[in-house]
Amino acid sequence: MAMPLLSVPASAHTVVVSASPAENAILEVLPSTISITFAEELIDIGDSNSISVKDESGSELAPSKPLVSGAVLTSELLPTQTLGLFKVTYRVVAADGHVIAGKYEFTVSPKAIAATDIESPEVTSVSTGSDNKISVYLIISATLVVGGGLLLFFIWKRQPK
Repeated sequence: MAMPLLSVPASAHTVVVSASPAENAILEVLPSTISITFAEELIDIGDSNSISVKDESGSELAPSKPLVSGAVLTSELLPTQTLGLFKVTYRVVAADGHVIAGKYEFTVSPKAIAATDIESPEVTSVSTGSDNKISVYLIISATLVVGGGLLLFFIWKRQPK
């Protein structure tokens, strides 16, 4: 009965393995290219694959057709001095024929990079592993005691008198 619960449905669609610039990255300068790597190879059919990179004002920074190389989609970016939030949207056709679309953002901000270079005092926390083990064992024990008590109660109630 529990066997169907143990099986995990397989996903036939590819997923993003990595991106450069990465999702939520904070960069000092805008790179000259953007690339997104998928878990399986892509099909290059006409204009089926695309990458769009827009700055906060909505200006397109990846106007040319992206290149497909195996599982990697790459596009050149126009040079700009614009700072702030950049929005990436992509659409690709995987080798299995499925269309995958998605979006993410990254930020270009030299001040944010400089702020991370400033050393901050380290916060250390001493944690003994026994704290978690005790609470886990306590929860398991309480569950067994309560469950056992309920089981005995219902068995005792069912016995004919």
